[in-house]
Amino acid sequence: MCDSVEASRHASHDGSSRGRNGRWPKSGLFSFSQSMHQDFPRGSSAFSRVDFSSKITSLDQLCAQATGLDPILRAKVQEWALGSQGHFRYTDDHGNQDFILWQDVWEDPDKIERIRFAKLKTVGRAVEKLMRSYREDVSRLLDVCRQSIVFENVKDLIACVHLIQADPEVTIVRVKNRLDPSYNSYASAGYRDLALNMRICNEHSSHIAVDAHVCEVQLLLKEVARIKNEDGHKRYIHFRNMRGQ
Repeated sequence: MCDSVEASRHASHDGSSRGRNGRWPKSGLFSFSQSMHQDFPRGSSAFSRVDFSSKITSLDQLCAQATGLDPILRAKVQEWALGSQGHFRYTDDHGNQDFILWQDVWEDPDKIERIRFAKLKTVGRAVEKLMRSYREDVSRLLDVCRQSIVFENVKDLIACVHLIQADPEVTIVRVKNRLDPSYNSYASAGYRDLALNMRICNEHSSHIAVDAHVCEVQLLLKEVARIKNEDGHKRYIHFRNMRGQ
């Protein structure tokens, strides 16, 4: 499955395609999804042929793909957190927010309901980013579908990176390492994380034609994540608006 994705691990890319959202060679996500079983029988090599060189140009299509990939990415971050002492934001019985170890809750449906997984980037913010930073190039939006995992220490964070790297269903297309001491954190108002942009290619993502979609996983330390609360995010939005980002 997804022969072209596996090949892309070893193939070189020019500047126009690296780290950007590709699209299926048909006219759109839904028209292709409806006809793919007729055109490409399951198990055939053509079924998994994705055109990475053709950039996506429709924000509607990008958001539709992100919506389809969201539960797939959420399942992936739960899997990686389980193997690396990862935490997620959690609201307790009294409405207080903190971070809870996924290993402590993954078998408890009631507690899972209290975890605040990341939501899709809003259309309004996506349009804002396109106009301010990306010159209306939709393919440069790589974080419409995103999730984050929080860690107590760098050791556990690195363990998670190794799990992601070893996952045969994942192709990493870009790494933004804001934990690097040489990174100028002024550009992000002091915020630091390790952001991995990736494609996920498995039976589920192929079935709904979203295995070309690039999503983002943010790995960050708990000290930084605690600052990323509602008030902290409001200050960051003000900082971002002042910079026109």
